[in-house]
Amino acid sequence: MRNSIYTFLAGTILLLTACGDGEDKKTTTENNITPTEISGCLDFAITEKYGSLDPIHVTDVASFHITSQIYEPLLRFDENDLTLEPLVAESWEVSDDNLVHTFRLKKGVHFHDHACFEGGKGREIKAGDVIYSFERMYAADDENYAYSLFKDKIAGGEAFKSNGGTISGITAPDEYTVQFTLTKPSSNFMSLLATISTAIVAKEAIEKNAIVGSGPFVYSKDADTENKITLSRNTNYHQKDGKGETLPYLDCVSFNYIKDGQEQLDLFMKGELDVITGLPSKSIKEIVETQIADFQEDPVKYVLGRYPQNATTYITLNTAVPPFDNQKVRQAVGMAIDKARIVDQILKGEAAAPGDHGIVPSAFKGYDYTSVVGLGFDVEKAKKLLSEAGYPNGNGLPILMLATGNGNTSVRVGLEIQKQLRANLNINVELTSTSLAERKEANAQSKNNMSIDGWLAEFPDPVSFLSLFYGANVPASAQEMSFPNESRFKNDAFDKLYEKALVTLDDKQRFELCLEADQIVANQAPCIPLWYHEDYHLIQSAVQGYSPNAMNLLYLASVKIETVKPEKTAEK
Repeated sequence: MRNSIYTFLAGTILLLTACGDGEDKKTTTENNITPTEISGCLDFAITEKYGSLDPIHVTDVASFHITSQIYEPLLRFDENDLTLEPLVAESWEVSDDNLVHTFRLKKGVHFHDHACFEGGKGREIKAGDVIYSFERMYAADDENYAYSLFKDKIAGGEAFKSNGGTISGITAPDEYTVQFTLTKPSSNFMSLLATISTAIVAKEAIEKNAIVGSGPFVYSKDADTENKITLSRNTNYHQKDGKGETLPYLDCVSFNYIKDGQEQLDLFMKGELDVITGLPSKSIKEIVETQIADFQEDPVKYVLGRYPQNATTYITLNTAVPPFDNQKVRQAVGMAIDKARIVDQILKGEAAAPGDHGIVPSAFKGYDYTSVVGLGFDVEKAKKLLSEAGYPNGNGLPILMLATGNGNTSVRVGLEIQKQLRANLNINVELTSTSLAERKEANAQSKNNMSIDGWLAEFPDPVSFLSLFYGANVPASAQEMSFPNESRFKNDAFDKLYEKALVTLDDKQRFELCLEADQIVANQAPCIPLWYHEDYHLIQSAVQGYSPNAMNLLYLASVKIETVKPEKTAEK
């Protein structure tokens, strides 16, 4: 499937993957027209409105992309190799026992100008702001996702959550130094400090319900509409380019809410969108065949690339209530779904591979995901398992509720699953198409038996995906929010492997533990992996410095829109 797509592309265009290398690409023109890099506004398309712009409540990709432009954590991931780099912190030290992490803050990093600050001028970030941001995460009444990442990690954190006071494991030796003391060594603590969940916020802004960070772009309520959200340039941003020029280059960034892929494509061809992702290969084929010159002639008009993603789409099965509290029913459903057909017929080949292995996708370097044996497509065995579970030929099973997203692809995948389960196991499935927020609310109340979900790694490690099945995050009641473990899966052997992986610093040993845990999930089927992601990016060639990567990070501070204008002539 993937090979056939690449064969087609190779015969028609050069697949460009260096569009995000940060180097300026010049074009040659005539008639006294010379290239110049100017700011402008970068337009993206996203399928749904963001859920939250509060860093500790970000759980969807749209919110992640937007908040990442407004707020900043201590560290960041390099967009090319995903190694850790300084951001608000300028340097750090880790003790030999991996328990004490000391960060020196960069001087001159200011919050955005806002009326919540004295005189309306954004003040400098100090160590107290870092401590406040973490205390807020721990003190929140709701079980926010950010807290779930740090639960039992920082010394004194749980005592603070219960009794207040201070977190003993977070101290400030001086106003530019923050020190974290952990309860035990952690394989992912440093990576978590590069996630949006740990972005630094100002107490003044939080108390005024203001959206204020230190990132390259600034939020304005007036620019937050039903159709799009536009962020404007932070003129006081602390990062500079190699020539000493202040970033960002862009005047603004707009995220446009456009569900339909064809509408996105039409707007892109009109020049009203600068970057679109997730195009099906059929659309790509049509574009290339009809407008081949736009990809081949010098200068090119469009840049096309295909990039693996640390992301998996899967079906979540609610294991806390019948019938999916029965492992054999879960396995039967998993074996009755032809994932290869979904990839071929619905996705038109736009996937790294069908979900024939575990929950962890193919894009993690050094992780042999193919060694995990998933539930193969086997209708006869699925029928046998369903009969053994007490539902011969599907008799006795209630109508199963399957929740999908609002997007065209998600609905089409849901319809295909509905069709296959009816044909192969005589199971009746009812579809509901909802927003992500509505789907999560229904999952929280156990109204859905199944839901089509996707997970994009928040840090480059398999444990990010395995956190979806950690039993300690499951509440006692099936009518309470259980995020990220929405399958409500509980397995002691899995939990022990996951917990051990969290404290194993050696990558090879940790990956071995993760593979074992991944295999348990594959065997017991609290979810059914459908496909591993690999997405097309279609980019206007005027966009420079845009770097697609496996974690779908958008670092837009260094992005430029290159345009041309006439050379000035001297006045006579």
